[in-house]
Amino acid sequence: MWRGPWYVPQLRVLNLRNNSLIGIIPPSVGNASKMMNFSLSGNRFSGNIPKEVGNLSQLADMSLTDNQLTGSIPVELFNMSSLLSIHLRHNSLSGPLLLDQGNIVSNLEHLSISFNQISGCILSNICQLTELKVLSIAYNNITGEIPRNIDCLSKLEMFLIGGNPIKGTIPTSLGNISTLQYLYCGNNHIVGKIPPELGKLSKLRQLVIADNSNLIGQIPEAIFNISSLEVIVFSFNNLSGRIPTTTGLHLPNIKELSLAVNQIKGEIPLFITNASKLEILALNDNFLTGTIPNNLGNLHELQSLFLHHNQLSNEPRERELLFFNSLVDCKMLKYLQVGFNLLNGVLPNSIENLSSTIENFHIGHAHINGLIPTGISNMSGLMTLDFQGNNLTGNIPSDVGKLKQLQGLYLTNNKLQGHVPEAVCHLSNLVKLFLNGNELSGLIPECLGNLSMLQKLYLGSNKFSSKFPLSLWKMSGLLYLSVSQNSIEGEVPSDIGELKAIVGLHLHSNHFSGVIPTRFGELQNLQYLDLSNNSFFGRIPLSFANLISLEVLNLSSNALSGTIPKSLEKLSYLKSINVSFNDLEGEIPSGGVFANSTLQSFLGNKGLCGMHILEIPTCTINNPGKQSKLKEVVLKIVTPVIIASFLIFLLVSIWIMKRQKKGKSNDVEK
Repeated sequence: MWRGPWYVPQLRVLNLRNNSLIGIIPPSVGNASKMMNFSLSGNRFSGNIPKEVGNLSQLADMSLTDNQLTGSIPVELFNMSSLLSIHLRHNSLSGPLLLDQGNIVSNLEHLSISFNQISGCILSNICQLTELKVLSIAYNNITGEIPRNIDCLSKLEMFLIGGNPIKGTIPTSLGNISTLQYLYCGNNHIVGKIPPELGKLSKLRQLVIADNSNLIGQIPEAIFNISSLEVIVFSFNNLSGRIPTTTGLHLPNIKELSLAVNQIKGEIPLFITNASKLEILALNDNFLTGTIPNNLGNLHELQSLFLHHNQLSNEPRERELLFFNSLVDCKMLKYLQVGFNLLNGVLPNSIENLSSTIENFHIGHAHINGLIPTGISNMSGLMTLDFQGNNLTGNIPSDVGKLKQLQGLYLTNNKLQGHVPEAVCHLSNLVKLFLNGNELSGLIPECLGNLSMLQKLYLGSNKFSSKFPLSLWKMSGLLYLSVSQNSIEGEVPSDIGELKAIVGLHLHSNHFSGVIPTRFGELQNLQYLDLSNNSFFGRIPLSFANLISLEVLNLSSNALSGTIPKSLEKLSYLKSINVSFNDLEGEIPSGGVFANSTLQSFLGNKGLCGMHILEIPTCTINNPGKQSKLKEVVLKIVTPVIIASFLIFLLVSIWIMKRQKKGKSNDVEK
C-alpha cells in the first residue's frame, strides 16, 4: 500500500478489500478528510491502526477485518460522532476494550472486534455507547463479569460474548433489553442458573448459552414461549430437570433445538413434534426416558436427529421400532443417531423407505435384535452405517454392496454369521470396515485388497479359517489391521513390507507359523505389533531395531528361540514388551524399556537370565547362557593362547637340548 503522503481531499469511499495487499496503514490516511467509507478487509496489513484515523471527521464505516493488525484499538475511534460501524474482527489486536477516560462522544451502532486478543474487563463507560446495536466481542481474552447494568445498552440487538474467560452469572438485566435478537454466551466460565427474565425477550431469535460446565438448574419454561426464537442451544452445560411439557408451549419458528450433554431427565415433550420448521434436534447425552415419538414425521424440514446416549425405549409390547415408520416422511434427513439407548426391538422393513439423503445412520449399542433389513441398500446416500454392539443375527446382506457412497461400515459385536459377502468389495469409497466380534466364518475375501481407500480393517474375534489373503499384505494405505482370535493359518509372507503406512497390526491368537519375516523392519510407522499366541519359530529379527515408532511389542506364546536382540534398547518409543512363553535364552538387555520392570514380561523362557527381573534368575557362571558365552571365550581366546604357549615351550626345550648336546661334544674333543 502507498506509504507516502496522501492528498485526496475529495475521496469519499476507499474499498480495497480482498486484494492480498501487504504493508502498514500509513498515518497520512488521516488527510482524507471527506472519507465516509474505509474498507481494507481481507488483506495482509500489519502494524497498528494509526490514531490519525480519528481525523476523518465524516467517516461512517470502517472495516479492517481479516488482516494481521496488532496493537490496541485507538481511543480516538470512540470520539468520532460520525462513525457508526467499526469492523476489526480476525486480527491480533490487544489491550483493553475501552480506556476509562471519562466521557465518550459516539453514535456508534456496530462494534465488531471478535477473534482478537483484547483483554481486561468490560468497563462501565461502555454504557456511554447509547446507540449501540451490535456488540460482538467473542473469542478474545476478556475477563471479569458481564456488567450487572448491561441493560444500559437499551438499543442492543446482538450481544456476542462467547469464547472469553468471563465469570459470574448471567445478569437478569439482560431481560430488560427488549430489542435483543441474538445472544451468544458459549464457551465462557459462567456459573449459576439461566435467569427466567430472559423469557421477556419477545424479539429474541437466537439464544446460545453453551459450554459452561458450571451452569446449573432447570431451563426456564418462559423461554419456550418466545415465538420469535429460531435457535436454542444449551448444550454442554450441567443443566438438570425436565424439558417443559406444559400444554400451549409453542415455538413456531424454531429451526434448531440443542440441549445435548446435560443431565436433563423426563420424556421428549410432544410440542417439539409440532415445530414444523425444525431442522436440528439434538437431545443426546442426557437421561431422557420414555419412547421416541411416533410423529417425528411432522418435522418435514428435519435434517439432524441426535437422540443417542439416553435411556429411551421402545413402545411397550411392540416388537418393531415404530418410530422409523414416521421418519420416512422426513425427506431432508441427513444425520440419524439413536444409538446407546434401550430400544430393544427389531428394525422394521420401512427402513428401506428412509430418505436417500441420509448420510450418517447410527443405531449402535441400542439392544437391536433380528436381521439387517435388505432394504437398507435404498439409503443410497449413506456414508456411515453403525450397527455395532447389538444382537443382530443372520448374514450380512449382499445388498450392502449397493451403498456406493459408504465410507464407514460398523457391525462390531453382534451375532452375525456366514461369510463376508464379496459385494463388500464393491464399496470403493470404504475407509473403515469393522466386522470384529461376530460369528463370521469361511475365507476372508481376497477382493478386500482392492479397496484402495481402506485405512482400518477389523476382522478379529470371528471364526475365519484357512490362509490370510495375500492381497491384504500389499495394501500400502492401510493403517490398522486386526485379524486376532480366529483360526487363520500359514506363514506371514515377505510382502508384509508393503504395508508402508501400517500403525497397528494385530495377528494374535491364530495359527500363524514360520519365521517372522525380516521385512517387518521396513514398517517404520508401526506403533502396535501383536503376534502372540501363534506358532512362530526362529529368532526375533534383528530388523526389529528399525521399527522407530514402535510402542507396544507382544511376541508371547510362540516357539521363538535365540537371544533377545540388544539393539531393541535403542527403540526410544517402546513402552511395553512381552516375549513370555517362548524358548529364548541368554541375558536380557538392560537398557531402554528393559529397565522398567512394569512394562515387560519374560516368563516361561527357561534359558533367559537378567538382573533384578521378577521370576527371572540372575545371570551366573552356572547359568546355561553364561556357560555358552564362557565356552565361546575359551574356544576363541584361551585355547589359542595355550597352544601358542605349548609351541613356544617345545621350541625352547629343543633349543636347550641342542645346546646341551653341543656342549658334550666339545668336552669329548677336549
